[in-house]
Amino acid sequence: MAEEERTVERIHVEERAGKQILVIRWNTGKTSAGRLFGRYGAGGRPDFFRLLFGAVAGSLREKFGPQGEEIFNKIRDSEEFRRTSREIFDEMKEWFFNEQAPRHGLDKGDIFMVITEIELDPSTGELRWRKDKTELYYWVRSDRCQQVAAPRECKDLAEENTKLRQEVERLRAELNQIKERLASLLK
Repeated sequence: MAEEERTVERIHVEERAGKQILVIRWNTGKTSAGRLFGRYGAGGRPDFFRLLFGAVAGSLREKFGPQGEEIFNKIRDSEEFRRTSREIFDEMKEWFFNEQAPRHGLDKGDIFMVITEIELDPSTGELRWRKDKTELYYWVRSDRCQQVAAPRECKDLAEENTKLRQEVERLRAELNQIKERLASLLK
């Protein structure tokens, strides 16, 4: 997924009331609720903040080069950045546990990915979550699949999954060939 995300523009600028607002496309990658929101992330802390800060810093570097690093260093420790990143954490955690988990029957340990947009005011460090631009992808464990689907449906799903994996690998190989060709042309 990391390779695929690099091909998509992760950041663009929108002009609002004379201010530049940066819109960042953020992908959490495959994770679980415990890792993203709980104490099971790296170092016993939620991975949410590490992933969010990495997405903001990486997007700024992508858009502005070395100046992006300077922008991130300026806002990273600001009160507004800390406050609003915590608000996004709380809002997204509530959205996941109160809306998404019950709707999709997600249990502890289920694997999912969130793709969303975050707005950043680089002059203040204020972040805002665009909930309306948020998508949740989740993977159904095979032990749960057997409970809700007939054996034939599970077999069909497994075959489709295998075909999709092969297609993803084929596309990944094509993408790598294109990247190699581009790299050789740019030399």
